[in-house]
Amino acid sequence: MLRQEPLRTIALAALTGGVVAISPFMPQEWAVKLGGGLAAAAGVLVWRLWWSPPEPSTPSERVGISPSEVGPGVWITLALLLAFFGPTLLFFYEHWTGNIWENGHGIFMPFLMVVLARSALNHDPHPERAENSALGLVLVVPAMLLALADFAIRTDYLSAIAFVFMLPGLSLLLLGVRRTRMLAMPLLLGVFMIPIPNVMATHLFLKTWTAQMVEPLIRAVGIPILREDTMLVLPNDTFMVADACSGFSTLYAAVGFSLILARYCDSNWRRLFLVLAAWPLALLCNTLRVFLLVIAAHIWGTDLLDTAFHGASGVATFWLVLMALFAAADRQRLREAFA
Repeated sequence: MLRQEPLRTIALAALTGGVVAISPFMPQEWAVKLGGGLAAAAGVLVWRLWWSPPEPSTPSERVGISPSEVGPGVWITLALLLAFFGPTLLFFYEHWTGNIWENGHGIFMPFLMVVLARSALNHDPHPERAENSALGLVLVVPAMLLALADFAIRTDYLSAIAFVFMLPGLSLLLLGVRRTRMLAMPLLLGVFMIPIPNVMATHLFLKTWTAQMVEPLIRAVGIPILREDTMLVLPNDTFMVADACSGFSTLYAAVGFSLILARYCDSNWRRLFLVLAAWPLALLCNTLRVFLLVIAAHIWGTDLLDTAFHGASGVATFWLVLMALFAAADRQRLREAFA
């Protein structure tokens, strides 16, 4: 039996399916997008049916904040802010759905932030208290000014930073200091909404490290290879570990996901492991991906890199890293938090 109202569960499933369908991890064909979205929605329904913990033996009073308890002034304020940041939200959407090699995880971040925030507020022991704090103006006003300045100079990134900077201020204004502390994790995840160009991989040496790790693997299978920085020279082909192939996008997503998982751990050692594991996992999985791509292209020709196989390898790497992190998480704690 479903733990929550059927309509709420169906709405969650529909939202999940929609986010998955429009994400860059799905092929461009609408039939495939529709199929992927329906599969994701079905997965949520299955999760709500079988993954939820059993009903408690003794009934307890439900805590939390219901959307119906929020005043119309709050909804009007939120609507005005969304209209003000409309160009910024469009900037987010275009970068989140552009391709799988840059910031593809971004489309999932608002969804995860809402889910985490709802979970936190559902555990509020004093939902009846109407709280707010004028301290929020210290963040909201500078954020609005920064966004206005960016509308003039049109960098888009300043307004993106302003939007993320505004969220904790808005939480203080509408929910107060105590509840804003409860929302620390979802508010922190707002940072991972900001699109970061893959050129950052050069400054983090991800391309160089990937090439350095792939070189001995190729030599170990008996193929002569010469490496010049990020260029891999084989007898008949030359391959370049470009920014998009550096694994930076996967690393960016993995760091955010590891923070979420670490938040719901009872063991400090497990928290530390999850946070520290994101970087080596992303690097190792991307190294394996580049190695297999180079071997496949060497055997079947470099035209293989212009097919869907190339993009699919990036999607597989992304999910492999996230699933490895999830395997190390405190899944029982997650069940209790999100049931």
